[in-house]
Amino acid sequence: MAAPNRVREVREARGLSQVALAERACLTRQSVGAIEAGRATPAVDVALRLARALDSQVEDLFGAPEGTPPLEVELASDAAASGSRLALALVRERWIGVSLARDGVRTAADALVVKARGRGATVTPLRALAEARDHFVLMGCATGLGVLADRLSGPRAAGRFLWVPSSSGAALRGLANGHTHVAGVHWVGSGGTADANVEAVRRTAREALVLVTLARWEAGLLTRPDDDRVRSVTEVGAPGVRLAAREKGSGARHLLEQQLRAAGLSLDVTRAAPFVASGHLDVARAVSMGAADVGVATRDVALTFGLRFLPLAEERYDLVIPKPLMTDPRVERLLDGLVAQATRRELDALGYDVSKAGDRVAEVRAA
Repeated sequence: MAAPNRVREVREARGLSQVALAERACLTRQSVGAIEAGRATPAVDVALRLARALDSQVEDLFGAPEGTPPLEVELASDAAASGSRLALALVRERWIGVSLARDGVRTAADALVVKARGRGATVTPLRALAEARDHFVLMGCATGLGVLADRLSGPRAAGRFLWVPSSSGAALRGLANGHTHVAGVHWVGSGGTADANVEAVRRTAREALVLVTLARWEAGLLTRPDDDRVRSVTEVGAPGVRLAAREKGSGARHLLEQQLRAAGLSLDVTRAAPFVASGHLDVARAVSMGAADVGVATRDVALTFGLRFLPLAEERYDLVIPKPLMTDPRVERLLDGLVAQATRRELDALGYDVSKAGDRVAEVRAA
């Protein structure tokens, strides 16, 4: 006998017959009857169709019953406190928890943290784990990843695409540690070559990896429109100018330090910065709110926050994908979504150059 469900209760509350529900969900009346009676357990795609037909959530119809045992997960990014909300995903056959703090507040959680311990946690599932098995994790600092993930997480798609904002270095570590399916990276070499991405990936590769371009973008200095004190990188360390530095291992910090060296300036300004931001959005927030006067980020976040943008370099942003995943249907969805006209138009409006989006740049073997 299958686990109890609320399909009949919700169907009757909607005033639908079994025949009407079957037509809406593209099922037979016999299938609906068997599910309602608990004689059959629906596959994930069937459960999703029933939920859409009943204007409900899958967890409301087939959610994990009371007493579902706790689940042990590894955390994709920061440590989590008890009660924290997480999305879940299965990466390399391990359950990974993705924090829904801050910008994830609008996303319904898959689980709540019961007990946290460093980079691991015990959680209570809030929905059937069968749903979360198809979730797909993207780590990287490009806000375009959030746009792409949102477009791919439509109501008719199995599984959600989850964006974990992180630096290029952290994304590569997450990929190596099995905490993400795909990592996003951007680096500028000493000669300004885009192949710096390939070289950075090659140094850390533990398996065969494929680099696919998301877009090209401009990175530069962000300041408030009414603040004229910073006109170039030489003013970043001027008295009274507060820098929102990026964390070590980030492409933005690497770029700023490269520019400071080229100008013959000390790197002490980055080491002594009063504020360290964990991403481009954090830099923009700090500058727009007056917590900092300048920081390095990308043109898209400058546009989003209405900040002045002083370009420093053009960079290529690549997605790093384990080669065995290239045939995964979710990766195929990702790559199709990347070159879709609507995605390209939106990223273009955000200041991205999408002319090379979807290009397969290189394949890197294990180091």
